[in-house]
Amino acid sequence: MKNKFPVAEIFDSIDGEGKRTGYMAVFVRFAGCNIRCTYCDTAYALKESDAEEFLTKEELLGRIRSYPWKRITFTGGEPLLHPLQEICDILGEEGYEINIETNGAVPLLARRSQNLFYTMDYKCTDSGMKSFMRLPNLKELTEEDVLKFVVSSKTDLEDMKEIIIKYFPRGGPKFYVSPVWGKIEPRELVEYVRKEKLAEVCVQVQLHKIIWEPDRRGV
Repeated sequence: MKNKFPVAEIFDSIDGEGKRTGYMAVFVRFAGCNIRCTYCDTAYALKESDAEEFLTKEELLGRIRSYPWKRITFTGGEPLLHPLQEICDILGEEGYEINIETNGAVPLLARRSQNLFYTMDYKCTDSGMKSFMRLPNLKELTEEDVLKFVVSSKTDLEDMKEIIIKYFPRGGPKFYVSPVWGKIEPRELVEYVRKEKLAEVCVQVQLHKIIWEPDRRGV
């Protein structure tokens, strides 16, 4: 719908992964994504028609402000398919810490709003979407951002190592690696990071899938 945001769900919960793991936040999940990963765990939000509601900018801001938390995560689907610049500018000025979870296959915002950081998911080989990665995005990441690798095999782990060495020889964003749920054991990630001496890589699991059922929504 024109001038409205397709929203699959809005909820508050702990951040289950990344640099805010364990902290309460507001989550806005937009419907619509431009790629189709093999391991996608939000298949209910792939198309704009999957939206539960369509909200104006004012309605969306009102819903976000109704929660007590000053951390906001925009996720999807792919949030950067939607015109978020003005909303992020407003929330940043209001003191919100803004996390945009992006698949790395679309351009970032034209300017970085106050208190905003990106969690970019680099798509490795087994995702089936590696060729869709917009590599210039990597050069826009700062030390405040997160570059995440979701892996299910040794090939994916090698992809991660190659990207870190090639694009960030002198440091960069925070690096996280997590297993595709049920496809690879977390200890294999630990063993790989140890063997390859990847000191800046943080191994993580999706905390919300441990606390609740792995396929539960709204957490």
